[in-house]
Amino acid sequence: MTQSEIKTLTDKVIKLVQEVGEYVRAERERIEDSDIEVKGVGDFVSHADREAENQLRAGLLELLPESSVMAEEMSPEERGGKWRWIVDPIDGTANYLTGLPVYCICVALEDRRSNPEFFGPIVIGVVGQPGMNAMYDAYAGGGARKNSLPIQVADHRPLQNCTIATAFPFRRRELMGDYLKLFQSIYPRIADIRRVGSAAADLCWVADGTFDGYFEMNLKPWDVAAGSIIIKEAGGQTSDWWGNPVCETGWVLAGGENVYCALRQIIDEQTFVRPQQIYK
Repeated sequence: MTQSEIKTLTDKVIKLVQEVGEYVRAERERIEDSDIEVKGVGDFVSHADREAENQLRAGLLELLPESSVMAEEMSPEERGGKWRWIVDPIDGTANYLTGLPVYCICVALEDRRSNPEFFGPIVIGVVGQPGMNAMYDAYAGGGARKNSLPIQVADHRPLQNCTIATAFPFRRRELMGDYLKLFQSIYPRIADIRRVGSAAADLCWVADGTFDGYFEMNLKPWDVAAGSIIIKEAGGQTSDWWGNPVCETGWVLAGGENVYCALRQIIDEQTFVRPQQIYK
């Protein structure tokens, strides 16, 4: 696929995400408490998540018929195809269901042709924020944008003046001890911390310079795939805590080069053990 073809495909994905975003935003007003299911502690889903995923799946397979779709609700283990879409229909569902506008629709395209047994490079990332009328996108070699305007990470402030985003490991609360140990190492060295409840929003706000960096434990590929290329194309860096592709473990670290390296050094001081579960 040429860069021109990837750009054209990105534009079509943006249009699809806009359409699904209109559905998600309108459907919020019709959701009752009885419509909400609990998948785990602090982890919720509604029919809006599933319907949005259905709409995205149908649209993406129409755009690229030879592809497959890894998506949070109905195909989280999908590994087939030379091209694989990685989809989160609503990232930040708890925010969405309680009326907070910080939630995202995430679509990434992964190139699996060279090594289908492991994660390949992400070549497209689109993150829609319907509650805030924002659309982020990037494609390989094409830069990153918010609402069609170029964006760039902030990497000019010393660490002590930086605002860093994070979130608690709510799905695995047994990790809180390790998380708090790292928090206590990072917090005294920075200006402040923010927790907004959507990994995709955190990544996009690092990409546009709202936040200087971001770290979190135990995310899933669909939480981070789209945002990772948006940060890369905005001039920043993402990886897991051990410097490997972020989608493999979901232990995400992101920032401009200077902030990323400073946070990576603090993480290295803690000697965390890389999780055995590797996503493929």
